[in-house]
Amino acid sequence: MKKLLRVFLTMVCLAGLLPAHATFKDIRLDLTGGIFFTDAEKTDKSSVSFGIAIADDGSATRVAADDASANIVLSGKYHSDEHGWGNFSAKVAVEGPVKISMGTCAWGGDVTIKDAGGNVVGSFNTNNGTCYHQNKTDNIASTIYKGEATTLTISGGNYTPYIAVEAVDPGSLVESKTATFSLGNDADCGVAPAAITADEGTAITIPGNFTVYKEGYTLTGWTDGSNTVALGAEYTLSDNVTLTPVFTQNSKTLADRTEAVTLTWDFQRKNGAPTVGYQNATGIWVTQANIAGETIDVKIDFDTNNGGKIANGNWTDWCQMNGGTKFTIPSAKGAVVSMEAYGAITTTTIDGQSDYTSGNTISYAIASSAETIDIVIGDGSYYRYIKTVIPVVEQGGKTYTDEAVSVVYAMSDINNPGECTSTTNDVFSTLAFDSGDATLTGTAIVTMTDGTTTDVKGIKFKPAGSTKNLTWFVRPAMGLTFTPTRVEGYINRCGTDSEKGVTVSAKKTDGTEVALGTYTAWRQGKSSSSKDYDREAVYKYDITLTAEQQAQLAGTDGFYLYATIGVSSAKEGLFGKVTIDGTVNGTMVAVNKYALTLVANPTEGGEVSVYPKSDEYLENDEVQLTATENFGYDFVNWTNAAGEEVSTDAKFKYIITADETLTANFKQVNTYALDFAVEGGANDYMVSLSPASTVVDGKNMYEEGTKVVMSASSNPILTFTNWSNGETAAEMAVTMNEDKSFVASYAAIDYIAGWDFIRPGNAGRAADFAAADNDAASIVMLNEAGESKGWLDKSQQAAGGYEGRPGAVCWVAGSANGDVGHHHWQTCVNASAFTDIKVITSMVYNYNAYPTQSIEYSLDGETWTSIGKLTIEGAKKWTDGTFSLPADANNKDKVYIRWISDKTSTVTGSASANDGITLGGTYIIGTAQLIDDGTAPVLVSSVPENGSTGASANGKVVLTFDEKVKLTDAAKATIGDLELAMTASGKTVICEYKGLNYSTDYQFKLTAGSVADLTDNANAADIVINFQTKVKPAVTKGTYDFIVPIDGTITEALAAANARGTNATERYRILILNGNYVFDTNGTTTGGDGKTYPDPRSYLNSPYVSFIGQSMEGVVITNQTPDATWDNGFGQACPLEGIGNGDVLIINKDGHDAYFQNLTMKSSMGDAHGRDIVLNDKSNRTVFKDACLWGYQDTYVSNNQSGKFYFEGGVLRGRTDYLCGKGDVYYNEVTLQQCGAGGYLAVPSQAKNYGYVFQNCYIKKETSDVTFYLGRPWGSGTPTASFINTKMDTAPIGNGWADMSGGWPKRFAEYNSYLTSGTTLDLSGRRTSWTDKEGTQHDNDPILTIDEVQAMSLDKVMGQDDDWDPTALTEQASAPTDVVINTDTKMVTWDNSDYVFCWVIFKDGVYVANTTVPSYEVDDASATWSVRAANEMGGLSEATTATLPTAIDAMNASAVKSVTYYNLQGIKVNKTYKGTVIKIETLANGKKVITKVN
Repeated sequence: MKKLLRVFLTMVCLAGLLPAHATFKDIRLDLTGGIFFTDAEKTDKSSVSFGIAIADDGSATRVAADDASANIVLSGKYHSDEHGWGNFSAKVAVEGPVKISMGTCAWGGDVTIKDAGGNVVGSFNTNNGTCYHQNKTDNIASTIYKGEATTLTISGGNYTPYIAVEAVDPGSLVESKTATFSLGNDADCGVAPAAITADEGTAITIPGNFTVYKEGYTLTGWTDGSNTVALGAEYTLSDNVTLTPVFTQNSKTLADRTEAVTLTWDFQRKNGAPTVGYQNATGIWVTQANIAGETIDVKIDFDTNNGGKIANGNWTDWCQMNGGTKFTIPSAKGAVVSMEAYGAITTTTIDGQSDYTSGNTISYAIASSAETIDIVIGDGSYYRYIKTVIPVVEQGGKTYTDEAVSVVYAMSDINNPGECTSTTNDVFSTLAFDSGDATLTGTAIVTMTDGTTTDVKGIKFKPAGSTKNLTWFVRPAMGLTFTPTRVEGYINRCGTDSEKGVTVSAKKTDGTEVALGTYTAWRQGKSSSSKDYDREAVYKYDITLTAEQQAQLAGTDGFYLYATIGVSSAKEGLFGKVTIDGTVNGTMVAVNKYALTLVANPTEGGEVSVYPKSDEYLENDEVQLTATENFGYDFVNWTNAAGEEVSTDAKFKYIITADETLTANFKQVNTYALDFAVEGGANDYMVSLSPASTVVDGKNMYEEGTKVVMSASSNPILTFTNWSNGETAAEMAVTMNEDKSFVASYAAIDYIAGWDFIRPGNAGRAADFAAADNDAASIVMLNEAGESKGWLDKSQQAAGGYEGRPGAVCWVAGSANGDVGHHHWQTCVNASAFTDIKVITSMVYNYNAYPTQSIEYSLDGETWTSIGKLTIEGAKKWTDGTFSLPADANNKDKVYIRWISDKTSTVTGSASANDGITLGGTYIIGTAQLIDDGTAPVLVSSVPENGSTGASANGKVVLTFDEKVKLTDAAKATIGDLELAMTASGKTVICEYKGLNYSTDYQFKLTAGSVADLTDNANAADIVINFQTKVKPAVTKGTYDFIVPIDGTITEALAAANARGTNATERYRILILNGNYVFDTNGTTTGGDGKTYPDPRSYLNSPYVSFIGQSMEGVVITNQTPDATWDNGFGQACPLEGIGNGDVLIINKDGHDAYFQNLTMKSSMGDAHGRDIVLNDKSNRTVFKDACLWGYQDTYVSNNQSGKFYFEGGVLRGRTDYLCGKGDVYYNEVTLQQCGAGGYLAVPSQAKNYGYVFQNCYIKKETSDVTFYLGRPWGSGTPTASFINTKMDTAPIGNGWADMSGGWPKRFAEYNSYLTSGTTLDLSGRRTSWTDKEGTQHDNDPILTIDEVQAMSLDKVMGQDDDWDPTALTEQASAPTDVVINTDTKMVTWDNSDYVFCWVIFKDGVYVANTTVPSYEVDDASATWSVRAANEMGGLSEATTATLPTAIDAMNASAVKSVTYYNLQGIKVNKTYKGTVIKIETLANGKKVITKVN
């Protein structure tokens, strides 16, 4: 059989189905000492793959991976001599069962074995706490593969110092048996353990219980029907078996505890926890508690639905827990919760609080009396356990006789200085700490008198005001007497000398005072002292009270412990843990319970809070009340229900003795605006305000009397010169007693581009300062394959800088400590206008990095030359350098510069796998010197094209040249006799026109000498374009069907349109006058939080409906989403967020051919409250012209894969995925208003054919801090987006496009993208591939050709299957001409037009009527009357104001010197112009006569 198998495998190899291998031989490879690697491979630790041939004597020789003699192929990289390989995998062809072994490692991990089909056929773990190199005989882990001949792939283990694959005699193998765990009838009690497979006759260990819980019972064993085996006991597998749980009813609960109980929910696999991976799920985790000798199961509940995750499969000693994971654990007042994480825990909340001392291990004392509390992971990290120590909660009536008790004040958390615990819960009614006016300045470790440090952290206090001492207060519960017996406290003085500064004393509430001792506190951080008094200095006082002192201080009202801070007001005293020991006697008395209500007056004046928060409190409970004033208000005082003043402190302690309502009173104060601007090339953040302002409606606001220091910073290229008021000091103080405004002026040297890393940004960072043609320059971080990667953003605004300055930290992890230097920074600048180029730069590193960095330049991006090296002299030491480029870089349009590790230097710093190299402030400067090429700009394209037909009667001529242009003083453009207004931007000249006739030939002329390049080379000849306007059929006259609000509300208008049904064939036109409108709610709906809310969604169900606004800015339509929040896994969101849940308007399938113009639709959710859909369009052939959709996330959803949708002009606003969905959408000259940082613009999913096409659109930054990606793929191989001739305020992040859930595009591409300045963006660095969830790469061509652009013309995309032409619908009727008011007849008349649906009349800007005839009788000839023309869809033109006819006065002897004519658009025309004109005659005496004539 084996012989036949070999023949078969040989034939398969010859057929090319898998590589040929040598005959199987036992393999035993010691991989320590770097054996088999070359010196170069060991040095650079590059990934390699090669074969090993095994000789008959067992010796091994390295051969090529495809060498036929190879018995095994190894892949990975050298890690170290002791630990062997990293990233290891091996492939070996076996002929049957084999034993697979690997060396163990203290950092080992799971090993997976797969067959040729990719099926997992075995696994084991190499982490048993020992390392192979310590004992090469015993420190080996192995498993048996029992299958048939195949090629095995062996991978994992983290580090591999040894591998063996040895044949096993099939006859010696024992059949495997499986024990399956089944919950049977208790299936709702959790998750059963994973099945265990082992050799027949082998004893397996029954796993501990982590995932099964039955209320009132404890899992004590598993039964096979005959035998019951306990958890942790051994069970012999003699056959396949199913084990079911054995539960034992509890006789005890947690409430029966008589001593503190410690509960630890352990997630570490090494401690028996099962392998789990929970996401978007709820469940339980179980531990055991011992209650009076009985072991019971205790569970916690978890919820990973809000972005959470619990997964421990990749580690034996850690468990990944993502932010949003929630645990509900048992608790009691005084319980202490602790957790351990890989990273510092800072934002995780415990019982809603986070005022613990941050660290990898934290603990927190619970102040509430709730039986359960929630822990919500805020710091997504790796955790080991959740532990709580639940004390005994004593009930009223218990008697104590000389019961020893202890109170410990931790004194370690500056945010919670009074945190304390007691050994016996509830024997104290009040435990308090008061630092008065003292200033808490920080924390430090207490130093012993020999200079060594304790394990005690203390708080530093600085005396202030009347406070000279600190106070700790202890009061026993009612009915009990407390007798203090001992006090202890840790003390140091900080940075000062003070003899016997700390006096410790005690005082009863009746005034009895007892001196306990006076001490010289040892100086923190010092190991010796020359001061005589320091011979008696202490770091801890420990006072045992005498019997007399105990008798003096014993009592039912408690006592105060005092300690003077003991230093001057300019110095600090350090106080650590304070312990008060004593005894209690007596019988506890039941205490009354009271409610406490807090009110802010006025409500908008501020916020009020209480901790701990409870529905009711025990009598004499102490709580901490805090009043936080809002901007524009001052806190006044607290008053009770009777109006009596309780406290003038915003934060104070309050003893509850009755039901009470406490009111925090605030008073309003005057506020003023402080506006500032910068000039001279600086950025506005170079001016800072201290204190920081409160921004209201975009203005920097301050309360009256605030003294503000304005500081103007400089950098190597920009120097502050003066303020607009004449002050020249960089810092200027102003007192806010009125609105103030200043301008900071700067002087700049010649520079090309600069990065100061003040604003946030961690990939593809655009230049913070840029000369002409360099606003597209960006710094990217590339790996060795040239792929762009993100870095750790340590900008000033995002992270406060790095080691003293802002910068970009590489922070990419290598395979092991010191595996760094695989990434570098790079930029490309346009130096065509510069010579003498220099690079001013700064770098630093922390942890480890190559300390020498090479600064290099290239003119082609391929061949690099070093211009110098920057050597950083030690970790955390910023190093500056200036480097000059040679003359061959002068006046080059592309100069590449990079910062790359010099690997001839040695990696230094503390051990880390992360590359700590950091790039700081960098400026590329030069001497400005333009080169005159002597060639005038050449016209590349025009709209309309020469000889084209179908041009609009109202539009613009767009001329695009081959270089940046400017208009000369002689610039002139005409269409016939019309002289046009012109603008130039970048390479483009735009000439707008209005009022042309349809079906008419016209000639556009740009006069010679009108445009020039930046060195004044102007066009020598006229540029002439002949074109014809489109043919337009006459429009049937009519009036609007519904006018909002005259005929009803916006909801009623929508209902009237829908009432026509789904088969309507005539257009229904709704005119909406200026105003704010809100759709009515529509029944109820259920939110994501499970609660019921009024349904804010409205629907369009009927076809051919026009929604026409009076103006885009004046008409705002919104809906009514609930004013509630809910954690949707990404933060607090509206419970109706999400597509189809809280949309403003949903156009259903039957609502096709809708038309919207001159209006704004806006979601009522507000920014950053989830997906706030404005329009969800499931129809077809929808048109938006000069309209606005205003949202934040998923603003517009095209929701029909077969649909076509058209946008022309207007504004689409959002941050995240705000244009998303299916079908083909053509965006024509739309303003895409991007808000927020790190957003995503286009997120198409399934295209009809073309997907999302953006033609001549403008991506506008809403604020200066906006950064964005062009989009991301919502789907696998279907998303398509094309940006053509796109103008942008700033370049997209990095390579332009982002990832989304493992998707990839069919095509994401651009053509001729450019910045607002006219700078053309270099698209060569745009993203060229995506990798899916399976690791497969999908290529993308990011640059469109001109042929591809022409294939995506509007007529081809929108008319692809039915010749639909949306521009025929958006063609705007020309503004009315010859609008005249006759004061005698009170008639307004104007020229008729066959292309107007109706005319709309306004009186003093307010709607009056709409009419189908070109005249209207007015009621007040003295008012201002205007007329607008409606196109066939109902969309309105600009208004024309009626004028009085003017008779020409009889002329005297003065003769006419000159005559000029202007049309009604204000464009100068000649005498032969056809139509109404304004005629201006200038007389010889200088007077002018103005007449309107035809």
